[in-house]
Amino acid sequence: MNNTKNCFYIETLDKIQKNDFLIHLEYGIGQYKGLKKINVKNIENEYLILSCFNNIELFIPVYSIHLLQKYSFDNAINPILIKLFNNNWKKEKQKIADKIYDTALILLDNQAKRASISGYSFKNDVLKYKKFIKKCPFKITTDQNNVIKSVFEDMSKNIPMDRIICGDVGLGKTEIAIRAAFLSFINNKQVAILVPTTLLTQQHLYIFKERFSSFKCKIEHLSRLNTKKKEKQILLQTQTGKINILIGTHKLLFNKVQWNNLGLLIIDEEHRFGVMHKEYLKKNNQNIDVLTLTATPIPRTLNMAFSGVRDLSIINTPPKNRLPIKTFVKQYDINLIKEIILKEIDRGGQVYYIFNKVNSIENKVLKLSNLLPQIKIHMGHGQMHPKELKNIMTNFYEKKFDVLVSTTIIETGIDIPNVNSIIIEGADQFGLSQLHQLRGRVGRSNFQAYAWLLIHDLKKINIKAYQRISAISSCNSLGSGLSLSNRDLEIRGIGELLGEDQSGHIKTIGVSLYTQLLNKTISEIKKNKNVNSSCVFQSPPKIELNVPSIIPNSYIHDPYIRISFYKKLCYSHELSQIDLIQKKLLTDFGKIPKTIKNLIKINKIRIIAEITGFKEIQSYEKGGIFILQDQHNIQLNKFFNIMNKNITKWKIDHNNNKNLLLFDHKINDNIERIKWLLNLMKEIFLNTLLKK
Repeated sequence: MNNTKNCFYIETLDKIQKNDFLIHLEYGIGQYKGLKKINVKNIENEYLILSCFNNIELFIPVYSIHLLQKYSFDNAINPILIKLFNNNWKKEKQKIADKIYDTALILLDNQAKRASISGYSFKNDVLKYKKFIKKCPFKITTDQNNVIKSVFEDMSKNIPMDRIICGDVGLGKTEIAIRAAFLSFINNKQVAILVPTTLLTQQHLYIFKERFSSFKCKIEHLSRLNTKKKEKQILLQTQTGKINILIGTHKLLFNKVQWNNLGLLIIDEEHRFGVMHKEYLKKNNQNIDVLTLTATPIPRTLNMAFSGVRDLSIINTPPKNRLPIKTFVKQYDINLIKEIILKEIDRGGQVYYIFNKVNSIENKVLKLSNLLPQIKIHMGHGQMHPKELKNIMTNFYEKKFDVLVSTTIIETGIDIPNVNSIIIEGADQFGLSQLHQLRGRVGRSNFQAYAWLLIHDLKKINIKAYQRISAISSCNSLGSGLSLSNRDLEIRGIGELLGEDQSGHIKTIGVSLYTQLLNKTISEIKKNKNVNSSCVFQSPPKIELNVPSIIPNSYIHDPYIRISFYKKLCYSHELSQIDLIQKKLLTDFGKIPKTIKNLIKINKIRIIAEITGFKEIQSYEKGGIFILQDQHNIQLNKFFNIMNKNITKWKIDHNNNKNLLLFDHKINDNIERIKWLLNLMKEIFLNTLLKK
């Protein structure tokens, strides 16, 4: 049985710890304080305790766990807690719903516009391509190969490509860009490569010229390094089509850059550009293909929202023989620094020394030179003249000196394979994203690389800095950037795709819930164009059957495992999933108690109610109520026939709610009552669904 709505059944809920913030769809944000068993009218159930504003406690029954989501945002944020008997959350929800609904409409409109624009269908030349890829210095990974296939398939269509490639530092995004550029080149189409820094233009210029050296491909760069005469020449050759590939910083976006036959735009390090920057070239060249590279983790849940709007490819696997970077957190010690540098130089390598204070960087170089007089040490920072900085980086690449003392200017994509140790002084002053990007500057070859995070006073480090340092040091695996536990990275990823105006709403409800609501809204609009913003927060069916539905401590002692099974049952989309969970319980823990059987039946009723369009179902000793959604999925005449057959006394509440149906029954035993109700719901599902 397929659930056609999927509504709010949240796919992931991280293992919740005491004091974690949870967001309840109907009430808002509370702080989790644990589980508690409560007896109400002789019925014992288990409840999650949420601490609200002024330490008021709210008890959420575990069978409603599907209404809870772990609040995910930057750890530094302390969200506004639930204020009971207050309309603020309701008003805030409406604002968020309106914004999400508008965003969904814009995305779907963009999808329609994109499909209506005729692009260029690139053709591959197999012989030329085989010759070209022979110069690739490494064997590509399975992930890279799959992404290349997707990119080439996109480019072969007559609809403009708009694909974003998300991959951690060092996982080979540039190779995909190189191959896409080659396909454009052999189709006589120009390529624009937009990069954030002058240093990166130099690196890409070197790499692209090396890879295209067997072909008559003219590659140039546009940056602050050009003289006015050279810039004028480049602009003329771009306009006449003599330049095939032009790499540049923001200068590429100037009006004076006129293209002869632009076919492909590649945007590297996307988060470095504003939304308007990125849209400028696309707006003036609507039929070009666009390929975007980013090391920013994009939440996977966004993939669905952007399917057909902006395609997403993720690279997770590192190149073969690439070793994880060993990361150490140490107290600042001049003797340790000396040891680290000498050890790296002795094995033929070079060292980055990150010192992010321009005013005193010269003094730092002097101190290190006095400490290690036999070692050649130079400095680099963003306030240097571009040509001077270029010469410094070129000399370092050519191994003319051993240690580069630098600010964070090297953060963006500078690849020097021989540099395999990085020392970051004052690491506690950097954000997690920066630390991760900086660490990624080493380990670009098959040699073991090391990152040393030095703290001036480990005993006085603040808690937030400690959490960042702990996160970066514990995530040593290649590709770990996609799993680092800093929600700010995910926020930045959403901002890249949606625009920064969404960040306030994301902050209010958290990353995970925002993306789920957006996915759900897009799905609802696709199914029914007449829906409005009320569909955004449309809650799942409310099921109250007034029976004990608890997983006893005696059956599963560990509260985390109990919550895990509550979660699995309450988030299930299909009856078959419930059956599998039931088998798992039986296999792992033995005979299933009656209270868990009740919980299983409640969730089966909930799934059928969701599919058929029930808003609420209540059942008690002598009767109950059904409330239908305004937009339900059942044929009422058949539904009424089933009610007549199974229930002796029922009526519609015409006075107050035409969708509310009250019924009586004569089943006193709780187990038999729930069994009877489940069978009734199954009959309704099998015989009354509207045909679509």
